[in-house]
Amino acid sequence: MKRGFFISLVVLLLATAALHWTESDLRRDIPVIYWNTQDDENKRATVETFQQWRKEQGLPPVELRIDNTNQEPTKKLVQGLSGVGSDIMDLYAYEADLFPATGMIADVTEDAKRLGFSLAATYPALSGDFIFDGRQYGFPRNAGVNLNWVNRATFAKYHIPEPPQRWSLDEFEALGKKFVAAANPPGTRERVFFTNLVSRDVLRRGVGLANYNETDTRCTLDDPRNVQILERVRRWTVEDRLMPSREEGEAMSADISGFGSMFSHFVSGRFGMIYVGQWALIMLRHRGEFQLRAVEPALDGFPNTEMGGGSVGVYAGSKHLKESVEFLQYLASEPFNRLIVRIADGAPPVPKFAETEEFLRPAAHPNEWGSAAVFAQAARETGLTVSKSPFVLQSILFREEKELTEAMISGRLTAAQASKAMGDRINAEIALSVDRNPELRKLYDARMRIQRQIDARRAAGRPVPAAWINDPFHLAYYRAHGWLEKETAP
Repeated sequence: MKRGFFISLVVLLLATAALHWTESDLRRDIPVIYWNTQDDENKRATVETFQQWRKEQGLPPVELRIDNTNQEPTKKLVQGLSGVGSDIMDLYAYEADLFPATGMIADVTEDAKRLGFSLAATYPALSGDFIFDGRQYGFPRNAGVNLNWVNRATFAKYHIPEPPQRWSLDEFEALGKKFVAAANPPGTRERVFFTNLVSRDVLRRGVGLANYNETDTRCTLDDPRNVQILERVRRWTVEDRLMPSREEGEAMSADISGFGSMFSHFVSGRFGMIYVGQWALIMLRHRGEFQLRAVEPALDGFPNTEMGGGSVGVYAGSKHLKESVEFLQYLASEPFNRLIVRIADGAPPVPKFAETEEFLRPAAHPNEWGSAAVFAQAARETGLTVSKSPFVLQSILFREEKELTEAMISGRLTAAQASKAMGDRINAEIALSVDRNPELRKLYDARMRIQRQIDARRAAGRPVPAAWINDPFHLAYYRAHGWLEKETAP
């Protein structure tokens, strides 16, 4: 069976390569570059604006084509490593660390400094999405944080006060109970939920816990604080029914086919809130002019929000490297950032464009006024990218954490058992990766030496050099608590 799969894979690669090399556009005078991304109205507008920008910059023409047939990560990897990847490609959260590690994404560090799309051009908090080991491998095409979108009409319908801008877990629970009690009287046919989900990462960070330690050498999800978070999530799902279980969520999606089911239920009032990024406006604007608010996710302790960006990387094997790198330069340009503002695909990657009147108070959508400012403030002040470790793929942590949380919610595991299993499984993966790779072992041993120094300093109540900390959450947490050494001016 494995042999048959391998043969099929080879045939597919050969067919793909043959198609690539026989494309008529390879014989054209104008370079043709392919962008691996979704084929939608907004991406087509991006292509058009890119062409106009090149004219204004005095750059020779190119043809930019969208490749939306190979977006599945495995396909992108297989084609890229076989030499026939798209010239530029979107890198989503769990691809951002994997693809550069394979060598298929070009290091654009020097180009970025020269052409104006280095980290200095965007949000510092996004660095973990496209900078690895001090080198740059892309640039964000949008940015943003996840917040709670509030349907004000739904709260008014049940005479429930709207959530405050910043709130605790107890406040969330108390208001959520009032909401579901009012929205689901006896005899209700369809369950109305307070929210679609909560971010366990945000809740953990609030109480000072991340997925990993300061040097990302150990998974810390076996910490007792994670047990408390998981117990609360289970109570909200199973007992209080503030948000749907996996099965209920799947049933609701089946009611309305397509990606937009969550938004349809939000508009209809089956969700009082939805936890999602600002890009939700793409899905909401054509559904009516209902009144919207955005509020921070509830948490205890350290204010934080999940931040990320849809990064774009350049294929190292591209035959049009110069033109592909210029696309990243375009992502930092005024025309592109104003396009992102107009189409509401998250926040623009260059922060100053999130301060414009067009972004904060779009003339055609007064029902949204006030919400954009909340997203912009969160991106500046509380946004943090997901914690990543070079010793384990982020996709593995995501899969294991989700699987064990669902087992806990269904009652197959206790919160303590699920928490311990999360730490055990991910740390076993780290050990396996380090044992297999001598170069990774060197990095791991070096970071472990630093981790021991961090632990010793913390135990003695002494500050820690910022350069010792790799994890973005811990760096922000230490800075907020005054645990970092003061940096001396050069």
